[in-house]
Amino acid sequence: MTGAQRFPPGPRHGFFDLSLARRLQTERLDYPLELARAYGDFAHSKLGPLHLYFANHPDLVKEVLVTRGKNFRKLPRVLKALRDVDGNGLVISEGDFWLRQRRLVQPAFSPKRFDGYARTVVDCAQQAVDRWSPGSQIDVLPEMRRLALAIVARTLFGAEVSDSEGTLGSAVETISEIVTRESGRVIQWPIWVPTPDNRRKRGAIGVIDRVIRGIIRERRLSGEDRGDLLSTLLAAVDEEGDGTGMTDEQARDEAITLFNAGHDTTASSLTWTWYLLAKHPDVAAAVRDEALNVLQSRAATYADFPALAYTTCVVKESMRLYPPTWVLIPRVATQKVTIGGYELPKGAWVYIYPWVLHRDPRFFSDPERFEPERFGPDRAASIPQHAYIPFGAGPHVCIGNTFATMEMVLTLATIVPQCRLTLPADHLPVVPDALIAIRPRDGLTLRVEQKKHKGLVGATV
Repeated sequence: MTGAQRFPPGPRHGFFDLSLARRLQTERLDYPLELARAYGDFAHSKLGPLHLYFANHPDLVKEVLVTRGKNFRKLPRVLKALRDVDGNGLVISEGDFWLRQRRLVQPAFSPKRFDGYARTVVDCAQQAVDRWSPGSQIDVLPEMRRLALAIVARTLFGAEVSDSEGTLGSAVETISEIVTRESGRVIQWPIWVPTPDNRRKRGAIGVIDRVIRGIIRERRLSGEDRGDLLSTLLAAVDEEGDGTGMTDEQARDEAITLFNAGHDTTASSLTWTWYLLAKHPDVAAAVRDEALNVLQSRAATYADFPALAYTTCVVKESMRLYPPTWVLIPRVATQKVTIGGYELPKGAWVYIYPWVLHRDPRFFSDPERFEPERFGPDRAASIPQHAYIPFGAGPHVCIGNTFATMEMVLTLATIVPQCRLTLPADHLPVVPDALIAIRPRDGLTLRVEQKKHKGLVGATV
């Protein structure tokens, strides 16, 4: 296209220099931020014959994901690492098959189903806080994994899925660790090759697969509609397409995709929210006051969600600092395409990092500061579209984004009025580590502090 420039600025390496790939793999959060600060909105480098681009501005994100989205596909090497786990679920699938599956899954996230989902969230959150003893210390990430697992099991399968030995949670963690490592490798071995990682990955997939296939098999035999996500998936018919529903294999792929997404990323997001509340007791007090004022001594419901406005701002700000999707699956240009005035060759890779966008001082003043008020009604409108993308953007935006936000808000509204989580005096620095989701590298231990509160019947704070 005439007028397009050749390449944006960026680090220049020798043809066989793998330092860019190494740093992207070993400095997953710091290096993309360094590239954006050194080279600006659009950075370019080469990795052997590959052209790599880094889109660090909302307008470029919109071009890649929306305006010229049909000129890109998801990077096959990342899909390969995920496909062993998710099959051909929504995160992996593309084109007409993706569109059909999206139509079939969408009814499961209809607002009319959220009343039931909210009751489950509140019930599970109450069970979680009931387990914590005053004066004790909790390892927050495993606690949040246990909570998220209970919620996703009941909303997805209408069933209690026991994980008393932590095998399901451990399987999800193993998959996250290995898939992240595989995605950055120059050579990706097929899963049948008996490498140490492949053996661990097969074992972890088997743990989750057995549970989910067993539930699908039982549900098909009974034909029971429990009003859960799985019932919606099994009953779905593509009325806009071929008039058929999902096979058991398709239902398995979507169920595992939703299970993993609803478990790992939600647990990590809640963990970071507790960390931020522990560091900012004034914010925790405001969340507590809002819950007491809105709920008036009763359990939260979905109808309360809109009224918990400040708590929603807290959740959004937590996801700005520690986005559940810290990097999108890279896009590959399927043909020559012009983005931001530059002509990208066919086969070029484009990286988009919510972690970077969310730390841009042009869109978020003092970006490292935890400031929930950014998302208040008087300021949220000033945030450019596609500057804040914790769940991705465009047609492939996370289908469960509203559910996940509601889940976190109602969890906070249930737990915060009943206990205060504080950082122990001797706590170590909390360092983020980016796998599929961002988690504290060495865990996060918080102390459970409680006191009587007259405003909430039967509860302590």
